[in-house]
Amino acid sequence: MGQFHEDIFKEDLDEGKYSSKKTMGIIAGVLVCVAFIGDGFHWFTVNERLFDSMLIFSGAMLGVSTFKAFSNKPKSQK
Repeated sequence: MGQFHEDIFKEDLDEGKYSSKKTMGIIAGVLVCVAFIGDGFHWFTVNERLFDSMLIFSGAMLGVSTFKAFSNKPKSQK
């Protein structure tokens, strides 16, 4: 299970590099969830525009990372 969590944040499993876009997207997504739950239980109030901006940012970071993975040309076999 620990390897799965590590692989989520990596840009390329072969290189082992961590993706800043995925990391920021996941962090923003978690913050959106916390804000949504907190607002739903009336622990605090979240401005709708702030909430929408956080969702757009999270989706954009994860989308750019996903799009980049599909746009890479396959490496030639040696």
